[in-house]
Amino acid sequence: RQIRVLVFSKTMSFRHESIEDGIKAIQALGAEHGLVVDTTENNQFFQEKRLKDYNVIIFLNTTGNVLTDPQQLELNRWVQAGGGFVGIHAAADTEYEWPWYGELVGAYFNGHPNDPNVQEGLVRVVDRTHLSTAHLPESWKRTDEFYNFRDLQPDLKIVQMLDEKTYRG
Repeated sequence: RQIRVLVFSKTMSFRHESIEDGIKAIQALGAEHGLVVDTTENNQFFQEKRLKDYNVIIFLNTTGNVLTDPQQLELNRWVQAGGGFVGIHAAADTEYEWPWYGELVGAYFNGHPNDPNVQEGLVRVVDRTHLSTAHLPESWKRTDEFYNFRDLQPDLKIVQMLDEKTYRG
């Protein structure tokens, strides 16, 4: 069976200009690796009959409360049944009133460290044995829009960290 990915990018508050570029990048990765990539901002996709077709759901820069209570239940059931979830960037700025989602993403957005919020910092690999980081250099400079977080989950598995001494804020 071919791997199917659903990219969900609904926003109810701030909308990042990079969403369209992010969709294109994920579609290109899908084409390169033989994945089927569907995209939507329609939260009606979050029903059992639709979600069963997907292996992975990516929340791409979602913001605010994007799912109704029944849709939240369906996402929860789908993940508990083994579905893969990826939250990109503002996915941490989503569903603040839903504790299960906060546990899923690991923490909630709590603002930017400084203005301008796009700056250069140093990323360090903390776990060099993890599949997602084993191939990376020990550290590298990255220009990005950094976040401060709140409600960090105590059991997070940290594989990389932004060195807070290398940027302002």
